[in-house]
Parts: sequence; C-alpha cells; structure tokens
Amino acid sequence: MSFAARLSHAKVPMRNMTSSSMAWRVSSGARSFLFAAVAVIILIAVIRAWYCWGSNAWVNHPAGVLIAMAGDLKNGVFYRPLYGPEGYGGTRYFPLYFVLHALLMKLGVPVLLGAYLISGAAVVSLLAGVFYLLRGLGVEAWLAACSAGALLAVGCAQYSLVSPHADGLASALNVWGLAVSVRPKLSHRKILLGSILFTLAWSTKITTVFGFGATFVWLMSTGLPAMAWELAAETCCGYLLVGTALFLGSQGRFWEIFKACASGGTNLLGFVSGPLNMVMLAARLDPGVLLFLFLAVLALAYMVFSGKILHILPALLLVATLVVTAIIYGSPGINENHLLDVQVASVVLIATQLATVGSPLHKQVGICALALVILLAAVPLLRKFKNGDRRFHPQRFQKVMALVGGTHKPILAENPVIPLLAGQQPYVLDPWMLRLLRTRISGFGEPLLEGLRNQDFGAVVLCMADPKTDFGRWWYETAHFGPGFASALNQNYQLAATVDDQKIYLPITDVSRHGETE
Repeated sequence: MSFAARLSHAKVPMRNMTSSSMAWRVSSGARSFLFAAVAVIILIAVIRAWYCWGSNAWVNHPAGVLIAMAGDLKNGVFYRPLYGPEGYGGTRYFPLYFVLHALLMKLGVPVLLGAYLISGAAVVSLLAGVFYLLRGLGVEAWLAACSAGALLAVGCAQYSLVSPHADGLASALNVWGLAVSVRPKLSHRKILLGSILFTLAWSTKITTVFGFGATFVWLMSTGLPAMAWELAAETCCGYLLVGTALFLGSQGRFWEIFKACASGGTNLLGFVSGPLNMVMLAARLDPGVLLFLFLAVLALAYMVFSGKILHILPALLLVATLVVTAIIYGSPGINENHLLDVQVASVVLIATQLATVGSPLHKQVGICALALVILLAAVPLLRKFKNGDRRFHPQRFQKVMALVGGTHKPILAENPVIPLLAGQQPYVLDPWMLRLLRTRISGFGEPLLEGLRNQDFGAVVLCMADPKTDFGRWWYETAHFGPGFASALNQNYQLAATVDDQKIYLPITDVSRHGETE
C-alpha cells in the first residue's frame, strides 16, 4: 500500500484535505485582513533587523559566547578546557552554529557580519520550511505563506533575526526534517534526508529532539512502523556520529565540559517548576507567544477529545515541543529565545486546523482571529523597538576598543565579543558559567581574582551592572563571575569611561592618563 493510501486509511489529512469536495472561497475581506497583518509584522521585522544590525543592539553576552567560540575554532581551539592557557571555558552550546561562523571568519567575512548572515539565513530558511511543511500537510498556498509570516509576530522569532543565536538555525533544520517526512510517497531516501536534518538540528541545539520524536510517533500511529524505526535508527546513528566527532575533535574536553555545565545548576525541583517558569517568562518578556499558544491549545483540546491526536503530526509536535521546552525552563538562566519552537508548533497547528475547518463561517472567524492575534502581538514588538533596539548608539563596540587603547594585556569582558573584536581570545568565555563552576570546583576562580589583584588585565569591560552598587555587588556575586569579583575589581580598577551599556575599568595606576568620562 502506498504512503498516501496508508494515510488515507488512517484518516490523516494530507494534501487532499483541501480538495474540491471541501473547498470553498474565503471572503476577500478575511484574506485581506490576514495579508495586512502579516505585512505589518514583516515590515516591523525588516526595520528592527536593519536598525539592530547597525547598532549591534542585541549582541549581548550569550551571543558573545557563541561568537567567541567561533573565534576559538578559527584559531584552532574546539571547545577550550574549563581552564587552560586561553583562560576559562565552559558552555552548554552545541557546535553547528559556531562551526559555520568560524568557517565564514576563515573566509574573511567580518566577525559580526558573519553572525548576522547565519542568523538571517536561518530565519528565512525557517519561514520557507514552515511553508513547505504546511503545503505537505495540505494547507492552501496563501494560508501557508501567511502562517509562515505569522511566525515573526513574536519577540522570540524576531530575536533570532536581530541577535546572533543558534535557535533559529536549530528550528529551521527541525522544521525541514518534518517537511521532508510528510511528503507523499515517503521513500527510504526521504527518511534518510529527514534523519540527517534532525541530526543537524540536534547538533545545533541539544534539546531539539521534539521534531524527531513527533515524527516517530506519527509514523507508528499511521501504519508505517518500518519507516518509523528506520528514521529512529538513522537519526540515533547521526546523534552518535556527532557525539563521536565532538569527543574526538575536542580531544575529550567536550565530555568533561558537558558533565560540568549541562544542568546549568538546576535540580529536580527546578525541572518541576519548568512549566510555570515558561509561562511566567513568556507573560513578562514575550506575551505574543501566549496568544498563539492559546489558539493552538484550543485546537489541541478538540483533537484530544476526538481521539485523533496520534494521527495528526502538528498536534504531536506541539505536545512534544511543550514538554521539552518546559524541561528547558527548569534550568536557571534561560531567556525567551527558547520559546521559538513553541511558536513554530503553535502556528503549524493553527494553520492545519484552519485548513480542515468544514464550516465557511468558522473558517472566516478563525482567519480573522489569527490576523487579530498577529496585530496584538505586534504591540510588544513596537515596545521592544522603542525601549530596546534604540537604546544604543552605532559603533559602540568600536568606541569601547578605542577607549581601551592598544593594550598588550588581556581584556577581561563580561561580553566576550569585546576582546574578540580587539583581536584577542577572551579570557572568560561565559561569566555566568564561570560563576556556576566556582560553586562546584574549589579554588576554580582564584586565577581570575589573582589577575584582578595584580592588575594583569589591561582593561575590564562590564555591561550588566555597576559593581559599586548593591545590585552590582549582588549580580557579580550570584550571577556572573562569582564571589570576590566585585571587591577585587573595585580595589584595583577604576571606572574610566562609559559607552552606553559598556563600562570600561582600567587599572588604578592607568586611569589618570585617560580621565574619567560618563
């Protein structure tokens, strides 16, 4: 029996779900409303990307870690040790994003431009992948295109565009793996391609396993167990190959680093609180995601009560994505970027549900509801543009390096992109992870504190807090760098200049030749 026939027998809607027997015209008013809403979102995304790429507004310290890892690899260091000649390592990031970035750097592409090119290409690929996936699930072309554009209606999706992070690339690869797996006449070649894409998604972000899991369950439920087990075997082999390459390429360092850093300092209670943490963070930083999730959960509830959930890939994808994302938010230090896959799964389920609605009135209402949600989600984006994107001036990193001067000593920076742009390897790869490791390894922070006491650093550049304030002392005791950092800095370094969020500290003996500016 062919793949399409099996799916028909299992009563799973595929491309023929919008055949002439079900088709009817959607009013031009509903379509126009949706088109206009998506056009507004795309315009906001383009404006934000143009502005943020010019000011590097969202090249924050997590983005700086990925960029610094690309710099390390360009210089021949793949996963630096927890402590070694280059300074402090430690990270939970998987490699594909920074490997691609290092390749661009090797080809002569400027550091930040290379990061933006990868992030921009990943988001474009994600939109194309969602369109292709929805077409494979039988959604009309115009609705599939609008739904793909609707992804950009939330902060986490636009964050993947304006900030160099791996989330967009991982999500794009995951979606393309799904898109390949739902094509009619599924063959061994398509299963292999899907497993390669799922493996690449995992090699970009370790938690990107929900696409593979949902596809496996879906194939098992729709009468294709052989295909399901073939996908599982090939994907697991891919995981094993990536793990082996990480171990050998890092000369065993990756395993030591991963054991020390993977949990992020969480515990069982933290994982239990993950769902609540996810909802609370979304409500505070990215409320638009909750609007889309609300519509998707309504569709999911109908499928659960109808008993069809195991036969519907978008429903399985949403469930798997929510489970994994809730686990992610059980770890401290997690931001809104991890909500991207929840947004993708929500949009895919909403679009497929709209495509199968049998009542013209209900479909009209659903399309208008989707358009309204898109416009409501645009409000926080405009707020981000006003209060976040425009807070920094262009060339602020270059101004920092000019004020630091041509020091031959290492630059200690909270955002590791600063020393990298200055032509150095960052001494501290991730200040948050350094603080965590200091709680587990006795004396681990002593080289850092000793370097501050001896004024071994030509400059210290901080971006999150003032270490002379109560909040700053708390921040550098409990979040970045760890105990003793603020006092050692305050005793041996003095604020010499401030450029937007970047505070430049020079050894007390050197401050007089710079003068203090605000």
